[in-house]
Amino acid sequence: MYERVIIPTDGSRCAMKGVVEGLDMAKDLGIEAVAVYVIDRGEYEGLHHESIKRSAMRGFKKRGKDALRSVKEAADKRGVDLKTKVLKGVPYKEINGVAERNDIIYISTHGFSGFSHLFLGSTTERVLKNTKSTVAVVRGR
Repeated sequence: MYERVIIPTDGSRCAMKGVVEGLDMAKDLGIEAVAVYVIDRGEYEGLHHESIKRSAMRGFKKRGKDALRSVKEAADKRGVDLKTKVLKGVPYKEINGVAERNDIIYISTHGFSGFSHLFLGSTTERVLKNTKSTVAVVRGR
């Protein structure tokens, strides 16, 4: 059926709903889960001074590691084998780049930018439109 569960997170409470359901699916199927945090290239590319870019990047990496630590704790409670990845780039492209055809992506409807799209977050929408994998969209609000 599925080989892995791909679980994108931005560390928000809304995203954790998708995380929990994805981990439960991994446990039920006895398969590996991969948690992904993407540092959005657009958030730091416009910064002009290199020291500011480096400082911002350290902050983004810390936020990503914190978010993935929460996923790891939830996986450990469930006995789920979890790998974690902090990536840099365009979030939907990086998420889809991790997912293989035989994987399932568990993603929440909304994350930190939850109000930018009324019915579906922009990253979630783009993952859906551009993936080769099965996607389970979890209501995050």
